[in-house]
Amino acid sequence: MKKSAAFVIVDLETTQPSVEKGGRIIQIGMTFVKNKKIVEHFDSFVNPGQPIDKRIQQLTHISPKDVRDAPYFEEIAPSLQALLKGQVFVAHNVNFDYPYLNAEFVRVGLPKLDLVAIDTVQLAQILYPTAPGYRLSDLTKYLNLPLTQAHRANADAEATAYLLLSLWQKAQSLPEKTKKTLTSIDWGLLRQSQEFLAMAVSERPSNQSFENLGIGAGQDSRLSELKLNQQQASTPDGATDQAYPESAAAKNQALGPAYQVEDDQAEVMNQVQRFLAQRKRTVYQLLTPAKVPKTISYLFPLFYQKRSQATYLLAHDVGLLRHQAEQIADLQQVLPRQKLAVSLLYSPQDYLDPVKFQDSLRLAKKDGGTFWQARIVVWLSESHEKALVELPRGIQNQPALSLVRSDQTGKYFQEAWQRAIAADVVLMPFAAFFANGEELQAKSGKKDRPVAILEKPIGLLTAIQEGFGLTLPLSFYQDQVARLADQASALPKKVQGQWKVALHNWEEASNKIDRHQLNVGLLKAAKAVLNRLLDIVALADQADFNHKMVQPELQAQLDKVAWLSAHQEYLANLNWEIQKEPAVQSLVFSVKTDLLYQKYFLKQVDKVLVVSSYLPDELSHFLAQTPNALLPEKNAIEDSADQRLPTVVTTSRTEERQIELLVEAGMKRMVVIVEDLAALRHWYYKLSDKYGDDYVIYAQDSSAPLAKAARQSALEDQSILIVLPDYLSAIWQQNLQAPPIALISQAHRFIDVKSLAPLLVALQKQSGSVLLGSFNQGQVKALANQLEVVNNRRKRIKANFYQKYIE
Repeated sequence: MKKSAAFVIVDLETTQPSVEKGGRIIQIGMTFVKNKKIVEHFDSFVNPGQPIDKRIQQLTHISPKDVRDAPYFEEIAPSLQALLKGQVFVAHNVNFDYPYLNAEFVRVGLPKLDLVAIDTVQLAQILYPTAPGYRLSDLTKYLNLPLTQAHRANADAEATAYLLLSLWQKAQSLPEKTKKTLTSIDWGLLRQSQEFLAMAVSERPSNQSFENLGIGAGQDSRLSELKLNQQQASTPDGATDQAYPESAAAKNQALGPAYQVEDDQAEVMNQVQRFLAQRKRTVYQLLTPAKVPKTISYLFPLFYQKRSQATYLLAHDVGLLRHQAEQIADLQQVLPRQKLAVSLLYSPQDYLDPVKFQDSLRLAKKDGGTFWQARIVVWLSESHEKALVELPRGIQNQPALSLVRSDQTGKYFQEAWQRAIAADVVLMPFAAFFANGEELQAKSGKKDRPVAILEKPIGLLTAIQEGFGLTLPLSFYQDQVARLADQASALPKKVQGQWKVALHNWEEASNKIDRHQLNVGLLKAAKAVLNRLLDIVALADQADFNHKMVQPELQAQLDKVAWLSAHQEYLANLNWEIQKEPAVQSLVFSVKTDLLYQKYFLKQVDKVLVVSSYLPDELSHFLAQTPNALLPEKNAIEDSADQRLPTVVTTSRTEERQIELLVEAGMKRMVVIVEDLAALRHWYYKLSDKYGDDYVIYAQDSSAPLAKAARQSALEDQSILIVLPDYLSAIWQQNLQAPPIALISQAHRFIDVKSLAPLLVALQKQSGSVLLGSFNQGQVKALANQLEVVNNRRKRIKANFYQKYIE
């Protein structure tokens, strides 16, 4: 493939996933690129000669009226073939658009195209390995590329053309070592995508900017450029050189025009400052007003502390750690006289081992590489931490990744470890803290034990169970062993003897698991099962069999069994987890989270600060379970003004009218919370039918699982999300983004006012939020200090009422 080649970027909108299933094209868009410039566009609606499904209309905003007078495919097919002749065919998911178009040509009696074709999805996954997603809409936002109307073929084709140019320039700009590796291995990419990659990386970096190409400025690269470890404390004796600014005005002066600290946020900062300065050992729960930005509120005071005591920022969510790291990097820029030495530290297995990875690449040069390896090659050229947890889940879930994970001796872990020892602030997942916290404190040379700060404490309980407890996926093991037994049956008879012994031993061990009831003897049985699996995996690897079990993970499970056997006082209970569809059976060893919290968490720190705008009572009580040496404290900072949430009290009969008024007012995103599955289906079909032309309708478990549906609806310009009551707890537990408008259908029938707390906090964080529901008098009275009822049952809401709440 030559750089002077002509490229045509194609996107199709269709009625069905395939022509064979009766699908037809309803719109085709093409953008032509020559010499790295967009030179021409073509688009046309196509009459499919059949109805367009309502969901397709909702997704594409293409109605029967749009295609009624459009040409049939057979009318434009000859012209399309003439336009496509000699072009390099480009699509975002090329194995959909290219075969679909060819199937349509065959259907109307024309020959198939035989074009060089490349896929921008795979190329983006390689060249932008840490992008938040690889849908076209995800990438255009990430790279700041234009996309005027998603799911319209003409707009998508043009956006994909800009993406192609972005990928081209990114490939050119890679380090020479990375380019050499990418071109020396066959990665098995779709169609001729690797030929494009080889052509693009062979070019020298261009001085031409993204703007010169007519595309956006590119990705936000702050995460890869944080280099937190390079920041040094301001004075060698460990003292800061400026007094802490008490007032909001003084804080604004210190922070500069990029920040605006209000009185309530200033009070949160002052509370954190007083907590850090005191000598009392305590677990301090600080509940903040909903609209106060929490992260910067506890980070700002850290810059004014003595350096004799380290601060650990702990979280279960790696995304939160990266957010904290971004905030610190920004504060380092505006507080240059208050520098902090900061480091990120993960568990050893969360880092890449460069020696193991290079060994895997040497094998790949001979036998062919795998797609995830290509992505890591590019990621290594950009990542500062070299921590695998930074990678998307699609890479992290690769079983073979375990073969290149680090241990305590790995180069990248050791580099991070040395930075952490010298740091004033260390950001760690809970798992890394449990594994390394005690040794880190001992080697840091800090006079005092560290302070721990938790913004999302709910992850602590999960981390304790994951870190010390054990889950054995027995159904998964059974399935993998059965697959390996089938493969072994084809081996020569002289080597089958070893397999027969190994499989017999496995069967004996797994039968013991079945015979035991729920008692501690299962630990011994679990040890036998894991040992037998390790034997089978060794034979499978020797025979080069395909399977999903990896030795390091099984060994880690075995080590955990050994720890539980030696510390049975922490074992809470053993139970079976059985899932019907698909049929999955797991054996779970649960641990006593309260004892481990005191033994392995609180004893390693001087004091703990929990900062949150909401804490469930049960979690608050758990955190307050402290040894005698620590004093549990709790404080809530009141809002400086009345922050009660505007609420419209409806009746069940007027709920549909309220949604109609919200649509008329131009509200872009809303959530409807319903009592049960029957109500969810009712609302889903009703709203899809009535508003599907203007809004994308998502329903929990009907269109996607809850978390996915919530995330997808938040990305749409206009969407309605319909969910069940578990959404209320998931808002906080899974950090879901709530739309600004929430309607609770028939709230008087099923809502416990206590369960509303996470929703109310999520809504209060946003300007222009409104809650609607058929609340009864008792519910309204119980929520009087949180809700401001803006109507009464005699006051009729008019169509223009919601105009003032538009975003």
